Parts: sequence; C-alpha cells; structure tokens
Amino acid sequence: MSGVLAFEVARPVVLGVVQGAGVGLMAIGLVLIYKSSRVFNFAAGEFATVGAFGFYLTKSHVPFLVAALIGVLAALGTGLLTERLVIRPLANRPRVTLLVATAAVAIFVIAFQFLAGAQGKLFGAKALVSGNAFRLVGVFVSWQEIVIVVVLAASGAALAWFFGRTDLGLATLATSQEPTAARLMGIRLNRVAMLTWGLAGALGGVAGVLLPPLTQNFTPAFGTTDLLIPAFTAAVLGGMTSVPGAFVGGLVLGLVQNLTQFNVSSNRLPGAPSVAVLVVLVVVLVVRPTGILGREA
Repeated sequence: MSGVLAFEVARPVVLGVVQGAGVGLMAIGLVLIYKSSRVFNFAAGEFATVGAFGFYLTKSHVPFLVAALIGVLAALGTGLLTERLVIRPLANRPRVTLLVATAAVAIFVIAFQFLAGAQGKLFGAKALVSGNAFRLVGVFVSWQEIVIVVVLAASGAALAWFFGRTDLGLATLATSQEPTAARLMGIRLNRVAMLTWGLAGALGGVAGVLLPPLTQNFTPAFGTTDLLIPAFTAAVLGGMTSVPGAFVGGLVLGLVQNLTQFNVSSNRLPGAPSVAVLVVLVVVLVVRPTGILGREA
C-alpha cells in the first residue's frame, strides 16, 4: 500500500513539474513584454502556434533540428512584425489601446490559419528529442519532458541575468519606467522594443516546438486556447515584473493542477484543478499582490 501511495504522490509531482515548466516558458515571454513596456501581450499564444506550425510543416522535408529552428525563427519574425507594424505606431497611445491591439493580432493570426486551410487538420506531434523513457521516482519520464524543464530553467536564468547584469537589460528596464529620460540618455527605444518583442516571439516559438508532443497533436489557435490563460495565471502568480517569478509561477501552477487530482480512490471532483488554481491565485493576490517574486521594476 505504501508503494502505491508513493507512486500516486510522485506521479502528479513529476507531471506537475513538466507541465508547469511548459507553461512557465510561455509565462516568461509574457513577463518579458510587460517588464519592458507594461503591455499585456494577448498575441503571445499565437507566437507559440506560429512556431509549432513552422516546425511541423517542415519536419518532413528537413532534419528535425532544422525544422525546430525554422519554427522558432517564424515565431521570432512574428514578434518583430507585431512590434514594427502594430506596437510602434501605437507607442504613444494609452496602454489599453496596445492591449486591444495585441488581441487583434492574435485574432488576425488565427483567422489567417483558417483561411490558409489549416482548419480541422491535426499534425502528428512527434517529439523533438527521442529515446527511451526512464523511471524517475517510479514515474516514466521522456527526454522530451526533460528538455522542456531544462529549456525553461536556462531561459529564466539567462533572462534574469540579462535584466539584472547587462547594460542593455538595464536600458530595457529604463525605457519601461521613464521612456523620455531614457531617450535623453541616448537609449534607442525602437531597438529595445524590437529586442524584447523578438525575444518574446522566440520564447513562444520554443514553447510551440516543445509542448505539442505532450498532447500528441494540435490545431489552429492552440497557443491561445490551451496555453495563454495558464501562462497569464503563472505570470501573475510569480509576479508580472519577475522573470524568475514566471518560472516559479509555472511550477506552482503545474503542481497545484496535478496534486488536486491526487486521490487514492476512483472518486475525483470534476473541475477541481481549475478551482484550486483560482483559489491559489486569489490567495496570492490578497496576501502578496505583486506575486511570489514580483516587485516594481
């Protein structure tokens, strides 16, 4: 009985870390945009979708790693185009206008997918990293899942270092706090904006390449319907101004969702994971409104 109980506890913990890492990767992209420009990017989910389609439409014609790079570059390009064609012309408008504009970008990309004939098609989501699964505390874990966790950790650490230790990272924070003063100090705001939106697009592309194999297939708009809300929740939990917080928020979200379903019996409460996440989110916002690791940039 103790062995069964240990397995039942270990399984949701391991799965929670893996799923939370995937959500955290998207959350980092959201935090990156908000931290630099105070804009909630509702197009982030479609950055992931573009990356996924770029990967899976080319994987039959080129080596897998090349197809993955194509997917990431496609998402990066989408992020850059969003900044250049939508965000930059509206830079002096109220933040709510920019928020609505990012939502419009998401709708446009989704509509384009359907017009291009992607409706109803499911692309087989073969893992980027193959190999035999191995047992971790009694739970089988694939190399694809390990890669997701490693990529999330590396992304969070690299971006935290970038914002905290580099001149360009500090310049990015300066543009979000005092854009006029930053311009007077010689900081080129357009280049900083292109950098952050490009990075956000690339992170979305990485998520789009790595996450679909966990569910085996995906459809148009999967980034918005399946990833965006959990990623926003993770970002708020961790703190919208904290890149490491997005990492932590994603892990907390994944663990809460999976541990809520832990039950040694066959009786489970429908919708419990969603309710549990809502409860945790409300508690965090009441006790610490800036999130677990968030603070004013």
